[in-house]
Amino acid sequence: MAEEGKQSITIKAMAYLAGGFLVVLVSATKLLDTYFEMTLLPDAKVWLLGVWDWLLLETAMPNWSLLMITVALTSIVTVAFYYYRTADEPYSELHEIERKIYKTNNPQFPRLTDNQTLLMEALAYHANFRKVANLDSICKLVSLGKLEVEDGLKQLQVKRLVRQKVTRGTFGATIFELTLAGKDYALERLELT
Repeated sequence: MAEEGKQSITIKAMAYLAGGFLVVLVSATKLLDTYFEMTLLPDAKVWLLGVWDWLLLETAMPNWSLLMITVALTSIVTVAFYYYRTADEPYSELHEIERKIYKTNNPQFPRLTDNQTLLMEALAYHANFRKVANLDSICKLVSLGKLEVEDGLKQLQVKRLVRQKVTRGTFGATIFELTLAGKDYALERLELT
């Protein structure tokens, strides 16, 4: 009983499908006749018949087999190129990881202590937000004493990562900023944007 119900549903589905196909076919024909220049169809038919005749020509090697060989070779090259590119992606990721490890183990910049790294981060923070980096603001940011900060900044000046500017006048102050090497260090090692 249940099989009869399923069978009637498939018959109905096939009937609806056939009816829908006929409706689409008739409307497509009417639309093509109205909006499409029908003189193109005979030209396309002549061209397709010419291609068919060329494929069936009897030569030393039939043209259709030559065409199939060309398609097969093109497909093989395409698939090989695709797999070469997909297999190359993990190697490029591995190469990138190896490059990072190499740069960590062979730094182009001097190794810094923890306090010096904190000071570099503070100066990079000031530079990133275009703030003036004086001794008090750096001390507040890194939570270190003035003597430790002064000593660390002097060591960074010796390593040519930081420079000190002294302004004269009524509101004279001592300002610290990163040198070009210091900016490179901050971009490379501290991963700032």
